[in-house]
Amino acid sequence: MVRSKFFQRRKKKSSLESPQENLPLSQPPVNKWLVTIAILLGSLLAVIDTSIVNVAIPQIQTDFRASIDEISSVVTFYIISNVIVMPLNGYIIALWGRKQSVAGAIILFTVASLLCGLAWNLPVLVFFRILQGLSSGVLLPSSQAILLETFPQEEHGKAMSILGVGTLVGPTLSPVLGGYLTDIFGWRAIFVINIPLGIIAAVMAILFIYNPPYINKPQGKFDWPGLIALVIGLSSLQYALESGQRQDWLQSKLIISLLVVGVLALTYLVYRELVTRYPIIDLSVFSNLTFVAGNILAVLTGFILFGILFILPLFMSQILHYDALAIGMTLMPGTLATGLVMPLAGLLADRLDPRIPIGIGIAFASAGTWQLSHLTMQSGYWDLFWPQIWRGIGLGLVFVPMSSATVGGVSKDKRASASGLFNLIHQLGGSVGIAGLTIMLQRLQAFYISNPSLKDNQQAVALAYSNLFYYSALIFIMSYLALLFIRVRRSSQTHLPIL
Repeated sequence: MVRSKFFQRRKKKSSLESPQENLPLSQPPVNKWLVTIAILLGSLLAVIDTSIVNVAIPQIQTDFRASIDEISSVVTFYIISNVIVMPLNGYIIALWGRKQSVAGAIILFTVASLLCGLAWNLPVLVFFRILQGLSSGVLLPSSQAILLETFPQEEHGKAMSILGVGTLVGPTLSPVLGGYLTDIFGWRAIFVINIPLGIIAAVMAILFIYNPPYINKPQGKFDWPGLIALVIGLSSLQYALESGQRQDWLQSKLIISLLVVGVLALTYLVYRELVTRYPIIDLSVFSNLTFVAGNILAVLTGFILFGILFILPLFMSQILHYDALAIGMTLMPGTLATGLVMPLAGLLADRLDPRIPIGIGIAFASAGTWQLSHLTMQSGYWDLFWPQIWRGIGLGLVFVPMSSATVGGVSKDKRASASGLFNLIHQLGGSVGIAGLTIMLQRLQAFYISNPSLKDNQQAVALAYSNLFYYSALIFIMSYLALLFIRVRRSSQTHLPIL
């Protein structure tokens, strides 16, 4: 029953190509670079506030006299609200229109930032952070879909490289910017700084983003059961992944309960969205084999990116005794390498089969991660420098063509939905990576510490980290399997120039 209905919908409207895909669309005479600037400003707001608050957490905790568990909610609930909205992106865009949705999300984010800066207690701050997260969940997937449609298909790699470099600036600068603002003006300044940028981004979104003619309003009754299942499933799963380390993972009844509830709710959500006549999430995009393979690759990329970026600072702190500044300076070359290689990755993705730069990138990232397995208690800066460079180059080569091939291969009318699901799965891959590597690290540490031949606990812990990096490299090499199923569709259509 489920299978037949799903494929009936697929026959009616394929996610690979719509009947109007090859027809030129009349677009307003808007310079594509003005659209790009508007999109990048909105994305930068969302990306910066994901991490800038981390620097100010100690000061916020002191001001509100909060416990560690209480203050962590400032970060956790932002991420939860963010991931809940991502899969709804296609529905939101169809309901309110692209211009209205993006501009509205920027305005909501800006107002919420002001209110975060004025918050008088922790619950109020957390509530306004939730509003920030909800609006951020619209901005990031919409940015990807809009740029893929603003640039012609032969420049999709360029579009994704621009977005990649733009969103990379936020995590790179936010610790420095957040630390400066917090030290000089106090933690409230990290939210107030968003206001001028938000105003400019909102005005540009209203002026330069347009509503395409092929996006139709949703039909039928609103899918309330689907929305409830989505909220319960993603919030339970994400909270468990975010809080598992503090709760000792599977030793906690709360974490086990949340994982069970999350899996059951998401299983029901998938079933309902396949059988209901008017789904809130368009799962038909998964009939596209390239989209499925690209999302598997996104999970593994999120795993190796966020997981290692979480574990590596722990190694530098526990084993090498680096302070926060030294850790940041050691990690920066990898980030810079990613940013520098992204334009090249975009060029290669537009000129060559995108599987070529992805394959090369997997090799670089795996090799760099494998090199980390040779770190010891005596390792120095240069022992960390080169693995970071290879990982940075590899991830830059993977991310740009992966994004353009995965989302760009879906028909235009479904790209908003596809982009939301792609970003959600990439985010969940990162959360699972952090959780999985943390559990593996704990088990490896327990194993080596209990080894009677290792009398030095520091040496035992260092060996645990070494094994963890080795296993991580092996896990990422499995990305080649997903690469086998990516199909590349080149367009021969003539695109109307965008002034």
